[in-house]
Amino acid sequence: MLQIHLCTNCKRSLTINDINAGHAVYQEGGKFLCKECLSVKIRKEKGYEEKDFVLESILNEVKNINQNLNYSPVSWLNILASVIQCFTFGTLIFAYIYRNGDVHSYLLLALIFQVMALTFFVIKK
Repeated sequence: MLQIHLCTNCKRSLTINDINAGHAVYQEGGKFLCKECLSVKIRKEKGYEEKDFVLESILNEVKNINQNLNYSPVSWLNILASVIQCFTFGTLIFAYIYRNGDVHSYLLLALIFQVMALTFFVIKK
């Protein structure tokens, strides 16, 4: 069951998921603080000036963003497959524009491009 707690200072509702994700902190005595109220409390305890506190907060957010980013590797085959899919779309447009003529050759070319693109997308997996 989902339990909801309130921040001691601002009375914002906090779930267990917020606490586990680090958006809230549990303190002794059954008190909960949201991330914003905790940062204000730390600023008052350490005696930071406003400018220093803002710069440190920005640095902490950038560190959190950097830790949460997951980069997937990109190979030249993925880039080539993306370009080939653009050719596929172009050939489908040509097939629509020249639908009174030889449509089958354009559709076959689009099919070949799409199969090549799918092959290049899957080849490294």
